[in-house]
Amino acid sequence: MGRANDASRIFNGALFPKAGEYLIDSVHSFAGFSIQHFVVGQVRGQFSSIEGKLVIADNPLQSLLEISVAAATINTQNQARDNDLRSAKYLNVEKFPAMTFHSTGFVPEPCGKWTINGNLTVCNVNYPAALTVHFCGFVDDPWGKTRGAFRGKTKINRKNFGLSADLDMHTGGTIIGNDIGIHFSAEFLLQT
Repeated sequence: MGRANDASRIFNGALFPKAGEYLIDSVHSFAGFSIQHFVVGQVRGQFSSIEGKLVIADNPLQSLLEISVAAATINTQNQARDNDLRSAKYLNVEKFPAMTFHSTGFVPEPCGKWTINGNLTVCNVNYPAALTVHFCGFVDDPWGKTRGAFRGKTKINRKNFGLSADLDMHTGGTIIGNDIGIHFSAEFLLQT
């Protein structure tokens, strides 16, 4: 096991990585989601392929986060539903293989959290999104790399991205809700 190191600093009371370029370790990272199902329940799933980079500027407010998720890696533990979600009816993964987030600004928040504002692109539709992020710290791993982690969340309305297919229920409402809760956890490696 690695030991905790000092590859972080405090900025406006929030933990933040030291300046440099970090690449997301896709093997140890994921993006998950949840959406209302039949009004009273929830469906959860995740995407198993997430890549990207975090470039920390000397002034953290000028930093950059880029994330790319392979849409075809969606997994809700139901093959028929996953195939439907990959189809042109929803994510259309053959035409739009990646969902991306590009940051436009970092804002320190109370309790050591950050808001990372940016643009989320799903099915080639670009829409503003704000991630609530907590940086979890750093360790030196057994291979001599500086490894950090962050986790975060956001909420989007699927209809903002053209994901508007609905199946109405005879009792009112739709089988799936509009709001999608997104949560993610990522490990990243300092590049030397």
